[in-house]
Amino acid sequence: MSELSIIFASQNCEWEQTIKNADSYDFYHLPGYHTLHERQGDGTGTLLVYEEDNKFIALPLMIREISQIPGLETFTDYRDATSVYGYPGPICNAAARRDQSFIARFHQQLNRYALSQGWVSVFSRLNPLLKNHQLLTHHGEIIGLGDTIIIDLGLTEEEQTAQYRKSHRYEVRRARREGMKVHHDAEWKNYEAFIDLYHRTMQRVHAAPHYFFNRTYFDDLRTALGNRLRLYVATMNGNFCAASLFVKTQNIIEYHLSASSDDCLKWAPSKLIIDEVRQWGKVSGARWLHLGGGVGSQEDALFRFKAGFSPLRRRFFIWKWIVQPQVYEQLVRKREQWVRKHNESISDSSYFPSYRHP
Repeated sequence: MSELSIIFASQNCEWEQTIKNADSYDFYHLPGYHTLHERQGDGTGTLLVYEEDNKFIALPLMIREISQIPGLETFTDYRDATSVYGYPGPICNAAARRDQSFIARFHQQLNRYALSQGWVSVFSRLNPLLKNHQLLTHHGEIIGLGDTIIIDLGLTEEEQTAQYRKSHRYEVRRARREGMKVHHDAEWKNYEAFIDLYHRTMQRVHAAPHYFFNRTYFDDLRTALGNRLRLYVATMNGNFCAASLFVKTQNIIEYHLSASSDDCLKWAPSKLIIDEVRQWGKVSGARWLHLGGGVGSQEDALFRFKAGFSPLRRRFFIWKWIVQPQVYEQLVRKREQWVRKHNESISDSSYFPSYRHP
């Protein structure tokens, strides 16, 4: 029986070469994206790889020290694992996906390694397009949170636009008729303006604090993704109206972050941007434009906005695994004691792992 091999995000070439053996992967699986999250203080980027003959499966995670949590400083022998922001999860090749006994052996090795490293819990967001929740049924719990929206770029131009909500088609045509322009800002001339507008947009929509990415995050994102990352800008009569970041990896385009000016909302600039990127995506050979879902996987205004482009849905799943239940409960009790001592409270009982509740 083979054993798990471990590749760290700092081993950029080895990590990248490994994931290229998968039948499909997304930018959330790239080593540079994990290095970005290391710099954000989210742990150590780690790729766990299991191979047998012509089969392989790889699971990217961020490994964190539990002793860094206030109130749990004495638990120096324990760690946990989480995933990067977005839609990561395990990847594999076709031969591995067809072999359930191979997947079971991967989980045996994963369990052995997790215990040897003092892991208490594991959490991962999963990728709706890759359907990689099917690779994680041997441990823990798979939970479906909500749907995400995708545009099938394999359809003809007429078929794609016919799937738009009537109001979306009208607003896209109106924006063009009124003179709104969208272009790929290949030279990043509007980079500073985008960051400023993004923060103002997050304030307008009352976004949670973790959506207020700092300047370092955007700089590191550009470094990590290189020419995979594209900035699209919408202007009206020379005025900066909106901008969005998209990432193309293999045949997948991800709608990553977006911002729009209050003064231009009536012209629906973000809709025109998505329409332009959809057209570029088809020409570039991509198959899917993944718009994502609503905030917190809810069918909110953001979800309804995205749903106006396509009726095609993919379920978003997360994976929760308590590796050591007794230690987990001990951590929860210790953390609750610390919270009470500091006159604070835990408002979200569903947070996982609960001993890390902010």
